[in-house]
Amino acid sequence: MKYEIRSLTSAQAADASAVIQESFLALAAADWRPDARSAFLEATAPSPLKIKMSAMTFAAGAFSDGGIAGVILVPSPSLLGLLFVRPRWLRMGIGQALWESARAHIETRFPEVHTVELNSTPYAVRFYKSVGFVPISSEFERDGQRAIRMACWLPARALGANAL
Repeated sequence: MKYEIRSLTSAQAADASAVIQESFLALAAADWRPDARSAFLEATAPSPLKIKMSAMTFAAGAFSDGGIAGVILVPSPSLLGLLFVRPRWLRMGIGQALWESARAHIETRFPEVHTVELNSTPYAVRFYKSVGFVPISSEFERDGQRAIRMACWLPARALGANAL
């Protein structure tokens, strides 16, 4: 499948919401309490997402002939807010391409930032490790959401210091 990484605008919030929610429900929701699932779905519905997208440091999508295949939202240069790929398009390099696009943006526009953190679902830990993140906490539950805090030290690549 061919795709192109492009900026997302708040006008595309409904399409981005559909990707996020489809992937969340298929891959991560089962590990969360019902109230946490509902809160996430409400927060990522088109209207609230549209508001959030206008304030992002970086927002991009992987666009294909079939629409948006994946979404990444970075609310601040040191925090990856979310990265979701439609389940049928997993393991095609889309998640990695989205992260590399965000990473390049952060390294270019915010050279003072050396570490990007995120809260990973248990399902996504293996993916994040594959793109250079390492766990900095054990698994925890917060407000019904299961997560592992992870970080990517951006200078590691240039120094040849691979993640453990």
